[in-house]
Amino acid sequence: MTPDRTDQLVRAALAAEAARRPDPRTVLAGLERRRAEPRHNRTPILIAAAAAVVVVAVAAVLVPRMFQRSEPVVGTPPAPDQNVLLVGFDDHDYADSIVLGQFRRNGTAALASIPRDSWVDIPGFGEGRLSGAYASGKQAALQQGLDEKAAAEAGTRTLVDTVQQLTGTHIDHYGLVGLPGFADLATALQGVPVCLRAATHDTVTGASFPAGPQVLTGPSVPAFLRQRHGLPNGDLDRVVRLQAFLRAAAEKVLDGNMLADPRFVNSLVQTARDAVRVDPGWDLLSFAALLGEIRGDDVRLATVPIAEPERDRTGTIGLEPDQVRTFVADLPAAPPTAPEECVN
Repeated sequence: MTPDRTDQLVRAALAAEAARRPDPRTVLAGLERRRAEPRHNRTPILIAAAAAVVVVAVAAVLVPRMFQRSEPVVGTPPAPDQNVLLVGFDDHDYADSIVLGQFRRNGTAALASIPRDSWVDIPGFGEGRLSGAYASGKQAALQQGLDEKAAAEAGTRTLVDTVQQLTGTHIDHYGLVGLPGFADLATALQGVPVCLRAATHDTVTGASFPAGPQVLTGPSVPAFLRQRHGLPNGDLDRVVRLQAFLRAAAEKVLDGNMLADPRFVNSLVQTARDAVRVDPGWDLLSFAALLGEIRGDDVRLATVPIAEPERDRTGTIGLEPDQVRTFVADLPAAPPTAPEECVN
Protein backbone atom coordinates (compact mmCIF):
# COMPACT_ATOMS: atom_id res chain seq x y z
CA MET A 1 0.00 0.00 0.00
CA THR A 2 1.35 3.41 -0.93
CA PRO A 3 0.74 5.85 1.97
CA ASP A 4 -1.04 9.06 0.99
CA ARG A 5 -0.66 12.48 2.60
CA THR A 6 -3.36 11.70 5.18
CA ASP A 7 -1.55 8.50 6.16
CA GLN A 8 1.66 10.47 6.67
CA LEU A 9 -0.05 13.07 8.87
CA VAL A 10 -1.52 10.38 11.07
CA ARG A 11 1.87 8.71 11.35
CA ALA A 12 3.39 12.02 12.42
CA ALA A 13 0.70 12.53 15.05
CA LEU A 14 1.26 9.09 16.50
CA ALA A 15 5.04 9.50 16.47
CA ALA A 16 4.68 12.68 18.54
CA GLU A 17 3.02 10.59 21.26
CA ALA A 18 5.47 7.67 21.01
CA ALA A 19 6.63 7.95 24.60
CA ARG A 20 3.16 7.07 25.83
CA ARG A 21 2.09 4.44 23.32
CA PRO A 22 3.27 1.36 21.48
CA ASP A 23 5.73 1.93 18.63
CA PRO A 24 3.57 3.71 15.99
CA ARG A 25 5.44 1.98 13.17
CA THR A 26 4.37 -1.40 14.52
CA VAL A 27 0.81 -0.22 15.09
CA LEU A 28 0.40 1.30 11.64
CA ALA A 29 2.01 -1.66 9.93
CA GLY A 30 -0.58 -3.87 11.57
CA LEU A 31 -3.43 -1.53 10.74
CA GLU A 32 -2.49 -1.46 7.07
CA ARG A 33 -2.82 -5.24 6.90
CA ARG A 34 -6.36 -5.25 8.22
CA ARG A 35 -9.28 -5.78 5.91
CA ALA A 36 -11.94 -3.09 5.55
CA GLU A 37 -14.65 -2.87 8.21
CA PRO A 38 -18.26 -2.28 7.00
CA ARG A 39 -19.09 1.41 7.15
CA HIS A 40 -22.40 0.75 8.93
CA ASN A 41 -20.35 -0.01 12.07
CA ARG A 42 -19.60 3.68 12.59
CA THR A 43 -20.27 4.94 16.09
CA PRO A 44 -21.41 8.57 15.83
CA ILE A 45 -22.82 8.90 19.34
CA LEU A 46 -19.77 7.24 20.86
CA ILE A 47 -17.39 9.46 18.95
CA ALA A 48 -19.39 12.41 20.24
CA ALA A 49 -17.95 11.75 23.67
CA ALA A 50 -14.48 11.59 22.23
CA ALA A 51 -15.10 14.81 20.34
CA ALA A 52 -15.61 16.51 23.70
CA VAL A 53 -11.99 15.68 24.31
CA VAL A 54 -10.51 16.26 20.89
CA VAL A 55 -7.33 14.29 21.45
CA VAL A 56 -9.40 11.16 22.05
CA ALA A 57 -11.22 11.72 18.79
CA VAL A 58 -7.89 11.93 16.99
CA ALA A 59 -5.83 9.27 18.70
CA ALA A 60 -8.49 6.81 19.80
CA VAL A 61 -11.06 7.07 17.02
CA LEU A 62 -9.78 8.79 13.93
CA VAL A 63 -6.68 6.62 13.43
CA PRO A 64 -8.37 3.19 13.68
CA ARG A 65 -11.33 4.28 11.54
CA MET A 66 -9.09 5.73 8.85
CA PHE A 67 -7.42 2.39 8.43
CA GLN A 68 -10.74 0.54 8.79
CA ARG A 69 -9.36 -2.26 10.94
CA SER A 70 -11.51 -5.26 11.85
CA GLU A 71 -9.15 -6.91 14.37
CA PRO A 72 -7.41 -5.63 17.53
CA VAL A 73 -4.57 -3.17 17.03
CA VAL A 74 -1.19 -4.92 16.78
CA GLY A 75 0.95 -4.38 19.87
CA THR A 76 -2.02 -3.16 21.93
CA PRO A 77 -3.17 -5.35 24.85
CA PRO A 78 -6.88 -6.14 25.23
CA ALA A 79 -8.58 -3.12 26.75
CA PRO A 80 -10.56 -3.52 29.98
CA ASP A 81 -13.89 -1.81 30.61
CA GLN A 82 -13.23 1.89 31.12
CA ASN A 83 -15.08 4.74 32.84
CA VAL A 84 -13.99 8.12 31.50
CA LEU A 85 -14.77 11.60 32.82
CA LEU A 86 -15.03 14.21 30.05
CA VAL A 87 -15.07 17.85 31.18
CA GLY A 88 -15.35 21.19 29.40
CA PHE A 89 -14.16 24.29 31.31
CA ASP A 90 -14.87 28.00 31.07
CA ASP A 91 -12.20 30.70 31.38
CA HIS A 92 -12.43 30.76 35.20
CA ASP A 93 -11.74 27.08 35.97
CA TYR A 94 -15.41 26.22 36.34
CA ALA A 95 -16.72 23.03 34.74
CA ASP A 96 -19.39 23.96 32.19
CA SER A 97 -19.99 20.40 30.99
CA ILE A 98 -19.48 17.10 32.78
CA VAL A 99 -20.01 13.73 31.08
CA LEU A 100 -19.32 10.29 32.55
CA GLY A 101 -18.62 7.77 29.77
CA GLN A 102 -18.83 4.03 30.36
CA PHE A 103 -17.20 1.92 27.65
CA ARG A 104 -17.57 -1.86 27.79
CA ARG A 105 -15.86 -4.83 26.15
CA ASN A 106 -19.27 -6.33 25.35
CA GLY A 107 -19.73 -3.68 22.64
CA THR A 108 -21.89 -1.17 24.54
CA ALA A 109 -21.27 2.35 25.77
CA ALA A 110 -23.20 4.83 27.91
CA LEU A 111 -22.75 8.58 28.38
CA ALA A 112 -24.30 10.22 31.44
CA SER A 113 -24.40 14.03 31.53
CA ILE A 114 -24.38 15.71 34.95
CA PRO A 115 -25.64 19.33 35.09
CA ARG A 116 -22.98 21.82 36.15
CA ASP A 117 -25.31 23.47 38.69
CA SER A 118 -25.97 20.23 40.55
CA TRP A 119 -25.73 20.72 44.33
CA VAL A 120 -23.33 18.03 45.55
CA ASP A 121 -20.97 17.11 48.35
CA ILE A 122 -17.41 18.09 47.37
CA PRO A 123 -14.98 15.91 49.38
CA GLY A 124 -12.91 18.09 51.68
CA PHE A 125 -14.94 21.23 50.95
CA GLY A 126 -18.54 20.49 51.90
CA GLU A 127 -21.61 21.14 49.76
CA GLY A 128 -21.45 23.27 46.63
CA ARG A 129 -22.08 23.40 42.90
CA LEU A 130 -20.49 20.61 40.91
CA SER A 131 -19.06 23.22 38.54
CA GLY A 132 -16.92 24.62 41.36
CA ALA A 133 -15.28 21.36 42.51
CA TYR A 134 -12.21 21.77 40.29
CA ALA A 135 -11.74 25.44 41.18
CA SER A 136 -12.05 24.68 44.91
CA GLY A 137 -9.38 22.01 44.80
CA LYS A 138 -7.05 24.06 42.65
CA GLN A 139 -7.38 27.23 44.73
CA ALA A 140 -6.74 25.34 47.97
CA ALA A 141 -3.58 23.84 46.48
CA LEU A 142 -2.32 27.25 45.33
CA GLN A 143 -2.88 28.62 48.83
CA GLN A 144 -0.75 25.79 50.16
CA GLY A 145 2.12 26.93 47.95
CA LEU A 146 1.85 24.36 45.17
CA ASP A 147 2.80 25.44 41.67
CA GLU A 148 0.25 25.82 38.86
CA LYS A 149 0.71 22.31 37.47
CA ALA A 150 0.39 20.61 40.85
CA ALA A 151 -2.60 22.80 41.73
CA ALA A 152 -4.33 21.83 38.47
CA GLU A 153 -3.77 18.17 39.32
CA ALA A 154 -5.26 18.76 42.78
CA GLY A 155 -8.29 20.45 41.21
CA THR A 156 -8.76 17.55 38.82
CA ARG A 157 -8.57 15.05 41.66
CA THR A 158 -11.20 17.00 43.60
CA LEU A 159 -13.56 16.96 40.62
CA VAL A 160 -12.93 13.26 39.96
CA ASP A 161 -13.52 12.39 43.63
CA THR A 162 -16.74 14.42 43.62
CA VAL A 163 -18.15 12.62 40.57
CA GLN A 164 -17.03 9.23 41.87
CA GLN A 165 -18.79 9.84 45.18
CA LEU A 166 -21.95 11.13 43.49
CA THR A 167 -22.25 8.33 40.94
CA GLY A 168 -20.75 5.44 42.88
CA THR A 169 -18.57 4.76 39.83
CA HIS A 170 -14.78 4.52 39.78
CA ILE A 171 -13.28 6.79 37.13
CA ASP A 172 -10.34 5.26 35.27
CA HIS A 173 -9.37 8.21 33.07
CA TYR A 174 -10.24 11.82 32.34
CA GLY A 175 -10.05 14.31 29.50
CA LEU A 176 -10.27 18.08 30.02
CA VAL A 177 -10.81 20.81 27.43
CA GLY A 178 -11.45 24.54 27.71
CA LEU A 179 -14.39 26.14 25.92
CA PRO A 180 -12.03 27.71 23.35
CA GLY A 181 -11.16 24.12 22.42
CA PHE A 182 -14.74 23.56 21.28
CA ALA A 183 -14.48 26.62 19.04
CA ASP A 184 -11.19 25.29 17.67
CA LEU A 185 -12.85 21.94 17.00
CA ALA A 186 -15.64 23.65 15.07
CA THR A 187 -13.04 25.58 13.06
CA ALA A 188 -11.18 22.38 12.23
CA LEU A 189 -14.49 20.83 11.16
CA GLN A 190 -15.38 23.88 9.02
CA GLY A 191 -18.45 24.46 11.17
CA VAL A 192 -20.76 22.22 13.20
CA PRO A 193 -24.46 22.00 12.17
CA VAL A 194 -27.17 22.23 14.85
CA CYS A 195 -30.92 22.82 14.85
CA LEU A 196 -33.04 24.85 17.29
CA ARG A 197 -36.78 24.45 17.80
CA ALA A 198 -37.23 28.18 18.36
CA ALA A 199 -35.20 31.39 18.27
CA THR A 200 -33.38 32.16 21.53
CA HIS A 201 -31.87 35.22 23.18
CA ASP A 202 -29.63 35.29 26.25
CA THR A 203 -30.51 38.40 28.24
CA VAL A 204 -27.23 38.24 30.16
CA THR A 205 -24.67 37.66 27.40
CA GLY A 206 -26.68 39.04 24.48
CA ALA A 207 -26.15 35.86 22.45
CA SER A 208 -28.99 35.19 19.98
CA PHE A 209 -29.68 32.24 17.71
CA PRO A 210 -32.43 31.82 15.08
CA ALA A 211 -34.81 28.90 14.86
CA GLY A 212 -34.04 26.00 12.56
CA PRO A 213 -30.84 24.52 11.11
CA GLN A 214 -27.63 26.57 11.38
CA VAL A 215 -23.86 26.10 11.39
CA LEU A 216 -21.77 27.08 14.43
CA THR A 217 -18.30 28.54 13.95
CA GLY A 218 -15.82 30.59 16.01
CA PRO A 219 -17.28 32.64 18.90
CA SER A 220 -20.80 31.33 18.27
CA VAL A 221 -19.73 27.91 19.59
CA PRO A 222 -19.05 28.82 23.26
CA ALA A 223 -22.01 31.23 23.17
CA PHE A 224 -24.27 28.40 22.02
CA LEU A 225 -22.90 25.88 24.52
CA ARG A 226 -22.98 28.24 27.51
CA GLN A 227 -26.42 29.78 27.03
CA ARG A 228 -28.98 28.97 29.72
CA HIS A 229 -30.84 32.28 30.15
CA GLY A 230 -33.85 32.42 27.85
CA LEU A 231 -34.08 28.62 27.55
CA PRO A 232 -37.22 26.80 28.79
CA ASN A 233 -35.27 24.42 31.03
CA GLY A 234 -32.22 26.55 31.83
CA ASP A 235 -29.10 24.52 32.55
CA LEU A 236 -30.80 21.27 31.56
CA ASP A 237 -31.30 22.59 28.04
CA ARG A 238 -27.64 23.54 27.98
CA VAL A 239 -26.78 19.90 28.67
CA VAL A 240 -28.92 18.80 25.71
CA ARG A 241 -27.26 21.42 23.50
CA LEU A 242 -23.84 20.00 24.32
CA GLN A 243 -25.02 16.51 23.42
CA ALA A 244 -26.43 17.76 20.11
CA PHE A 245 -23.22 19.64 19.29
CA LEU A 246 -21.07 16.59 20.01
CA ARG A 247 -23.26 14.32 17.90
CA ALA A 248 -22.95 16.70 14.95
CA ALA A 249 -19.21 17.10 15.44
CA ALA A 250 -18.81 13.33 15.54
CA GLU A 251 -20.67 12.90 12.27
CA LYS A 252 -18.30 15.36 10.61
CA VAL A 253 -15.23 13.74 12.14
CA LEU A 254 -16.30 10.45 10.58
CA ASP A 255 -17.23 11.89 7.20
CA GLY A 256 -15.24 10.04 4.58
CA ASN A 257 -14.63 13.13 2.44
CA MET A 258 -13.16 15.10 5.33
CA LEU A 259 -10.91 12.23 6.42
CA ALA A 260 -9.46 12.20 2.91
CA ASP A 261 -8.44 15.86 3.22
CA PRO A 262 -4.90 16.14 4.70
CA ARG A 263 -5.50 19.75 5.72
CA PHE A 264 -8.48 18.68 7.81
CA VAL A 265 -6.54 15.87 9.48
CA ASN A 266 -3.60 18.16 10.21
CA SER A 267 -5.91 20.80 11.71
CA LEU A 268 -7.65 18.23 13.91
CA VAL A 269 -4.36 16.81 15.13
CA GLN A 270 -3.07 20.30 15.98
CA THR A 271 -6.30 21.10 17.82
CA ALA A 272 -5.82 17.95 19.88
CA ARG A 273 -2.29 18.95 20.85
CA ASP A 274 -3.23 22.48 21.84
CA ALA A 275 -6.64 22.15 23.47
CA VAL A 276 -6.81 19.01 25.55
CA ARG A 277 -5.31 17.52 28.71
CA VAL A 278 -5.70 13.82 29.53
CA ASP A 279 -4.38 11.87 32.49
CA PRO A 280 -0.79 10.61 31.99
CA GLY A 281 -1.72 6.95 32.37
CA TRP A 282 -4.34 6.81 29.62
CA ASP A 283 -3.25 4.46 26.83
CA LEU A 284 -5.28 5.92 23.98
CA LEU A 285 -4.46 3.15 21.52
CA SER A 286 -5.75 0.58 23.99
CA PHE A 287 -8.85 2.75 24.33
CA ALA A 288 -9.10 2.76 20.53
CA ALA A 289 -9.23 -1.03 20.55
CA LEU A 290 -12.10 -0.84 23.04
CA LEU A 291 -13.99 1.73 20.94
CA GLY A 292 -13.58 -0.44 17.87
CA GLU A 293 -15.86 -3.06 19.43
CA ILE A 294 -18.74 -0.62 20.02
CA ARG A 295 -21.47 0.01 17.45
CA GLY A 296 -23.46 3.20 17.11
CA ASP A 297 -26.74 1.42 17.80
CA ASP A 298 -25.39 0.12 21.13
CA VAL A 299 -24.81 3.51 22.77
CA ARG A 300 -26.89 5.14 25.51
CA LEU A 301 -26.88 8.91 26.05
CA ALA A 302 -28.84 10.57 28.86
CA THR A 303 -28.81 13.04 31.77
CA VAL A 304 -28.82 11.84 35.37
CA PRO A 305 -32.25 12.05 37.09
CA ILE A 306 -33.10 15.44 38.57
CA ALA A 307 -34.77 15.53 42.00
CA GLU A 308 -35.31 19.30 42.13
CA PRO A 309 -34.94 21.36 38.92
CA GLU A 310 -34.34 24.48 41.05
CA ARG A 311 -33.62 23.94 44.72
CA ASP A 312 -33.82 27.61 45.70
CA ARG A 313 -33.33 31.10 44.34
CA THR A 314 -29.68 30.38 43.55
CA GLY A 315 -30.78 28.20 40.63
CA THR A 316 -28.92 25.11 41.82
CA ILE A 317 -30.19 21.65 40.86
CA GLY A 318 -31.02 19.02 43.44
CA LEU A 319 -29.93 15.42 42.98
CA GLU A 320 -30.62 12.29 45.02
CA PRO A 321 -27.30 10.38 45.15
CA ASP A 322 -29.02 7.00 45.48
CA GLN A 323 -31.10 7.70 42.36
CA VAL A 324 -28.03 8.88 40.47
CA ARG A 325 -26.02 5.77 41.39
CA THR A 326 -28.82 3.42 40.37
CA PHE A 327 -29.31 5.31 37.10
CA VAL A 328 -25.61 5.26 36.21
CA ALA A 329 -25.28 1.57 37.08
CA ASP A 330 -28.31 0.64 34.96
CA LEU A 331 -27.62 2.96 32.00
CA PRO A 332 -25.35 0.59 29.98
CA ALA A 333 -28.23 -1.91 29.82
CA ALA A 334 -30.91 0.66 28.95
CA PRO A 335 -32.38 0.97 25.43
CA PRO A 336 -30.10 2.85 22.99
CA THR A 337 -30.74 6.55 22.54
CA ALA A 338 -32.26 8.03 19.38
CA PRO A 339 -31.03 11.58 18.58
CA GLU A 340 -33.41 14.53 18.58
CA GLU A 341 -33.67 16.44 15.30
CA CYS A 342 -33.83 19.88 16.99
CA VAL A 343 -33.22 21.09 20.55
CA ASN A 344 -34.15 24.16 22.66
